[in-house]
Amino acid sequence: MRKQTWLAPVLFVCAAPLLLAQQPPILKLPGAPDKPLDPASLLGTSQRDVRIEDSAGNTTVYHGMALLDVLERGGLDLKTMNGQRASAAQVVLASGRDGYTVVFSVGELTANRANPRVFLVAESSEGELHPNEGPVRLIVYGDKARSAYALAKIELKALAENKPVR
Repeated sequence: MRKQTWLAPVLFVCAAPLLLAQQPPILKLPGAPDKPLDPASLLGTSQRDVRIEDSAGNTTVYHGMALLDVLERGGLDLKTMNGQRASAAQVVLASGRDGYTVVFSVGELTANRANPRVFLVAESSEGELHPNEGPVRLIVYGDKARSAYALAKIELKALAENKPVR
């Protein structure tokens, strides 16, 4: 009987995209260990509805949290003067599994704290996100070009260092 040596590599190649599709994005904050962002953490009592209308007039309702809230829960300090000074020169890079990357300044996010425009969503009103979209998607109201699918990484980076107040 002939062994099917080609079967294992074919199964691996076919299964790899499905395995990658299930991976939550990694949250990277300076001075903190990298941690996976559990999609379920975007849901619950703090979740918001994010309504998106397509070109045909159909509305999809997504559920998630403002990006700024997620960053603060992850350890971004915006409550102290030193935290605000440090964040003044920081940006957030959000990258999809396909490598598509978008950027936001922390100042841009805080300026819209009362009426957030940037959200991380983990489900729609129809249920879990499609594997090509999730498990976490970034939605930006009014800026489709910066709405990224299937996030792999959310990273806070400092472009400069503002010295702390003593």
